[in-house]
Amino acid sequence: MSTTSTYDAFLEACGQQDCPVCRLEHTADLHYLDRLFYELVNDLGVRQQLRASLGFCSEHTRMAMDEVQGKALGLAIIYDDLLRVMLEQMAAPRVDLNSSRKCPACDNRDETTGWVLTELSKNILQEPLLGALRASQGLCFGHLRQAFEYLRTPEKRKTLLGVQREIMERLRGELAEYIRKNDYRFTGETFGPERDSWRRAGKMGRK
Repeated sequence: MSTTSTYDAFLEACGQQDCPVCRLEHTADLHYLDRLFYELVNDLGVRQQLRASLGFCSEHTRMAMDEVQGKALGLAIIYDDLLRVMLEQMAAPRVDLNSSRKCPACDNRDETTGWVLTELSKNILQEPLLGALRASQGLCFGHLRQAFEYLRTPEKRKTLLGVQREIMERLRGELAEYIRKNDYRFTGETFGPERDSWRRAGKMGRK
């Protein structure tokens, strides 16, 4: 079977921590921001997008600051331009501080999500994707809802919900064991795979 790069990336993400769609979104975010700060800070089209959105959203600003190398000068150039634009708007006879579009990094993320969920919809009834999904930590609640909309047939939806139910029930079992071992009566017992179940459960609600 011929595969796409998105399909292959999804299979790889299923073998790692967290919701595989969240992981692929995060990777796409970092690639986008890294390329922007390395190559596109002075690109007119990018600059116009950032002016229209009044910069990056808070999440992608934090990501740029914390996770992207060599971003300081790029951020300084971008936000110097945005501050100039905002000052001009504030001095206009009729002040309009509304942005006309989303953060461009969010647009890039949404495009990535669409590709990933399309591949999931196309291949969920087939191996090896089905097996990889079953062995993963499952989709977070937000991506489960989105995926459900992409899967148009009852069989595909039933398959997705069945896999997700297995994963969530397994996680609940680990949470129960984690909670039990935190009871003072069982504090002598060592933690096993359930030791980070609370963290994995918390990430299920992301998005």
